[in-house]
Amino acid sequence: MIRFIWNNWWRNKGRFLLLLAGALIVSTGLSYLVGVSQTNNGTIVKELQNRWKSSYHIVVRPPEARSVTEDLNLLEPNYQSGLSGGISLVQYKKIKEIQDIEIAAPIAMLGFISNSVQLEKLSFKEQGIYRLEITEKANSGADVETYSNSDYWSNGIWQPKSGLGTEYGVYPVYENFTIGHGSYVMLAGIDPEAEAALVGLDESIIENKNSRYFTNEDTPSFYDDGEFTQHQIPILLSNQEYTDSTMTYTLSKVDIPYPSDQQVSIMESIKDKGGKAYLDKQETTVVKLYEFTTKETHKKLLNAIMNPTSEAIYDSQNIIAFKSSDVEYEPVTSPFKEQWPYAYEVKPYIIPENLGLKEKIAYRSVNMFNEDSLKWPRVTLDVKGVYDPSKLKLSKDPLTELPMETYFPAKAKWVLDKNGNPVNPSSDMIPLDNPYGFLTKPPSMLTTIEAAAGILGEKPISSIRIKVHDVEKMDDASAELLKKVAKQIEDETGLITDITLGSSPQPALTYIPGTKTKDSLGWIEQPWIKLGSSVSIFQEAKIGLSGVIASVILVAIVYVFSSNLVMMYTRRKEFAVLLSIGWRPGQLSRLLFMEATLLGIFVSLTSWLILGYIYLTSEISPSLFRFILIGLFGLMIYWLGTIIPALLVRKIKPYETMKSGEVSSVGKRWIPSRSIWTMSLHYLVGKWKRSLLSIISISLPTALFIVFLFVTFRLKGVMYATWLGQYVAVEVSSLHYIAMGVALLISILTTTEIIWQNVSERQPEIAILKSVGWYNQSIYWLVILEGVFSGFFAGIIGIALAIFFVWELYGIFPAEQLVFFLLAIFIPILTGMLGAVFPASKAMKIQPYQGMSGTAEYSRKTEKQMKIALFGISALLFIGLIGLLANAIPEMKESNAVPVNTNQVMTTEGETTKKADITVNHTIPNEKSGDIPASLQSFYDEAWKTVQLGETIKNSPIQSFKRSEVSIKEIPANHMEYISITMDVKNEEDAEGGNLNIKPVGFKMVDGDGKEYMPIDIEIPKKKHWNGYQLAPGGHVQFKLTFEVPNSKKPMVLIYLSSYEVGPVLVEI
Repeated sequence: MIRFIWNNWWRNKGRFLLLLAGALIVSTGLSYLVGVSQTNNGTIVKELQNRWKSSYHIVVRPPEARSVTEDLNLLEPNYQSGLSGGISLVQYKKIKEIQDIEIAAPIAMLGFISNSVQLEKLSFKEQGIYRLEITEKANSGADVETYSNSDYWSNGIWQPKSGLGTEYGVYPVYENFTIGHGSYVMLAGIDPEAEAALVGLDESIIENKNSRYFTNEDTPSFYDDGEFTQHQIPILLSNQEYTDSTMTYTLSKVDIPYPSDQQVSIMESIKDKGGKAYLDKQETTVVKLYEFTTKETHKKLLNAIMNPTSEAIYDSQNIIAFKSSDVEYEPVTSPFKEQWPYAYEVKPYIIPENLGLKEKIAYRSVNMFNEDSLKWPRVTLDVKGVYDPSKLKLSKDPLTELPMETYFPAKAKWVLDKNGNPVNPSSDMIPLDNPYGFLTKPPSMLTTIEAAAGILGEKPISSIRIKVHDVEKMDDASAELLKKVAKQIEDETGLITDITLGSSPQPALTYIPGTKTKDSLGWIEQPWIKLGSSVSIFQEAKIGLSGVIASVILVAIVYVFSSNLVMMYTRRKEFAVLLSIGWRPGQLSRLLFMEATLLGIFVSLTSWLILGYIYLTSEISPSLFRFILIGLFGLMIYWLGTIIPALLVRKIKPYETMKSGEVSSVGKRWIPSRSIWTMSLHYLVGKWKRSLLSIISISLPTALFIVFLFVTFRLKGVMYATWLGQYVAVEVSSLHYIAMGVALLISILTTTEIIWQNVSERQPEIAILKSVGWYNQSIYWLVILEGVFSGFFAGIIGIALAIFFVWELYGIFPAEQLVFFLLAIFIPILTGMLGAVFPASKAMKIQPYQGMSGTAEYSRKTEKQMKIALFGISALLFIGLIGLLANAIPEMKESNAVPVNTNQVMTTEGETTKKADITVNHTIPNEKSGDIPASLQSFYDEAWKTVQLGETIKNSPIQSFKRSEVSIKEIPANHMEYISITMDVKNEEDAEGGNLNIKPVGFKMVDGDGKEYMPIDIEIPKKKHWNGYQLAPGGHVQFKLTFEVPNSKKPMVLIYLSSYEVGPVLVEI
């Protein structure tokens, strides 16, 4: 039987060549897809399993926390630091009670505290006038911001006649003159037990007798006297400082002689010449220079906490005036979509001058606790310990770390200037000491959630980080469990959730626009969070990898089935003759299975040979199971493809040897045959059974091919857009493209097989056409168009099947990709055309006389040529495929830097703003009953506290303002009068904040027309524990201010800006 099969193959050499080519392609595809792809699948899954873990699985936020960026499943870096409350303790308790939740760790962003440290005492050895110039240089990574101011101090016997000498521009030196440095730090509340379980905060505490973790005894205490509440709260302080600034104090002596007996006259002369403006023009001699960096200052602060005998002094008593706020983004078009598909522009604000912040431009909305400074939280910091964030159990893998982790600042790089030109080298951005800057520092002070609730009220929690039980590996069960828990949280609390497990950093650009006073910085690159990246890659890679193998095997089975079926129809007479001479139907079935077995063995042997070559030339570990599996797949493909033809061949009868034609010799014609197009269509419809087989054989691989392209493009969209995806994307790129090639080649072979048989059977017809004058080109296109029509109808069926498969895989109708699906019809059309090329070439060579001969041909010359062509083509095909595989494997290991295809990834669109039109951001209006003159409205708007004469501010310090008797004897000018206001300031005995910086400067009176008046006289009626600059605990000082103002009935107000109030105080006269 084997010899009989061989002779039959050899008589039909063209068909034998197609069978052999198909076997080589199937064997090559199997060896690569089953062997290498499974190794890649293991590599990808292993990498994703290793890299998908994070410190928490789900993050819970208030409903109003959604931003425009989340339309693309993107979360900005450290977005949790921009949230301010919104989740109640009741909701937190409900979440903790959910059965599947292992850890629920809340975090409450309370606000910013000015953390200042006094570092040095100034000593003035000689009498004279000194200039103290304070310069701060803050490094933002892209440039250095500089802030400076200066004061003049008198070291001698001179004392101003009244007050501190503001009219002279010089202040008398006081005892214990200290200088220092500090910055704003974020204070956050946590659950100590949950935080320890989530990130190991308790294990990050620096060991010291004065440093420990929170205990159950560390409870907050509150003191309320009716006017304000003082909160004493436990604190853990971070040992890291993330700003990079240098504060320089330059002490210089003014080159003006200053003998003791002439000091009074010299100072009067300075006042007459303009005071400070005059001194600014004088030459000075540098006496001493002091320089402090933020990191050095922080170290001294830590030393003061860990070793209380340290010289450094910090204020334990503080206020929280600033609350956190988020950045407002608008999507814009990326200047380089290939590298950064996502880009956004931030909205800038002008910071009101009366806030006391060094920066003038904000990129977050200024968010104050209250317009009334009495309602600002007063806190006394009880530092329990110091922790090291680097010791926390957080993801350090740059491919999966969550920038939303609350212990480190957001990463950012300055990559493009304002003109879109690359910055070379790129520069790492550093946060500035600005609570409302683009980059802010993470919380550096931690307190308990109970303390946060006492300060913030009913809804103190900003977000809750969730860890779920039994989520140990990445699989469908873990994904479903996370979805279930997230939905339960939303249903029971009304909050919103995001599954952060399996997310990966997504590089995105942020444009920093310019303002009228400041040029644009350009573009900043930041690692945003692409939610669910690992899960998407895992699920789609699984579809891609398993689907690749299944689809190619299915295409191969369809190819074998169609080849055997057409062969059976073609050899019906031969089989009928065999039956007539005594063969049994079962022998015919065994004949087909023997042919399939021989080809399957050839495929298995070839696959083993190729896989052995791959194992020897690469670092892939051999697998005996996979090695045997490939051989079984080769046999299985040919056996499965032979089952139906083997059953149908049993129905052939001996009398069919006398029949002419194939299945039906008559075909109904619906339209006249007036062109090559209609003739070709008639050939297709006339033998509709075979045509249907041809269409089905093309449509199945076409449908799989379209789905495969869709999955591949979706997969690349997820992979190339994220850093984790770029890492593993290259592991499957070669696999997908080789699989496409294998599927396409097998589809072409299927089409060629069918049309080849059609041409063989129509040889008499084609001979007649040539005998009546048809050109070779016309014959060629007659056959080619048959392949085009087969491909067209197969494309319609294939597209419908592909849409159905996508619906089953993803549960969505691919409306957005519908154009892509429709354009994919060119794939089967091209496949049909390519499959018809070989038969069309054969048809052109048919001569008119061949219409009287059979289809088989034989000669020694032809046989010799066939041998040479057969072995030559086989060798070239085999070597080419081996080379393709050998090159594909190193390709998978070379590079991770795969540029994103912007046609596959959704991008942002929008115009950037060159110069932003910004206004003063003042979120909390001041309220005053009654009518306010328009000229005074701006003063009321800018004031943070409005009081009336006689009203006492029971704050720390206690302040009051009252009308006093005028002591000036001179007569005021015409239509003018004197008004004296006495300000009384008391620093409580038990004030834990220590000395209070206070001096009688910053006063002005404003009339109803908006005209301003400065005090003409300042007296100090009473002073206790006040050295002219600092008021010690238990101290008491009074300032009597006298103004010369119009004696009209228009309303008057007194404006006072102090160093211990964030904004000005307005006193209604």
